[in-house]
Amino acid sequence: MLKKATSLLGAAAVFMLLTGCGGNEIEKVIQENLKGLQEQNVDKVMNTIDRQSPVYDATKDQVTQLIKDYNLEFKVESLDIIEQPANEKQQMEKAKAESQDALGVTEELAGMITEDDRDKAAEARKKKELAESKRPLVAKVKVVQITRQKKSNASKFVDNRVLVVHTLHKYPTDEKPTWKIYSSDIRSVNFLPQS
Repeated sequence: MLKKATSLLGAAAVFMLLTGCGGNEIEKVIQENLKGLQEQNVDKVMNTIDRQSPVYDATKDQVTQLIKDYNLEFKVESLDIIEQPANEKQQMEKAKAESQDALGVTEELAGMITEDDRDKAAEARKKKELAESKRPLVAKVKVVQITRQKKSNASKFVDNRVLVVHTLHKYPTDEKPTWKIYSSDIRSVNFLPQS
């Protein structure tokens, strides 16, 4: 049982994030993630996770199991945004402008090249646009958090303090760009004395 609790502890540490911290977009994602966990709402939690993350499906499975098996409470001891775009608005506008410039140049050249060259240029433009749309802005958040089982839990959970660094992505060419949690790196786990 301890082994199961410890493995689910890892999942909990990765996705149980923060309580209220100002109005920053990055912090709001963290707040929504925790709110979903506190409400034991898998869909709300998954709305904060980047669908392009290679662990998206595994995360959904882990969160579902965690919510099913445990009733936990969370306390954030500290939150530090350790990396974020220096000028997010400017970077978003630049990425959108580059995408539009590529379209304009291709259309301008269309009258001066053969149909075969035009098809090749269109294919190259599509590949470039796809690559640009997948190149995200990146932010990192360091969180120290305490996770405890609520007294009403029948199952055994090991209370813990976790240090985790979350990487968030935002894709400038999305229709509605928003920050999402892409990955989480657990740096340390300390088990707390049982009360």
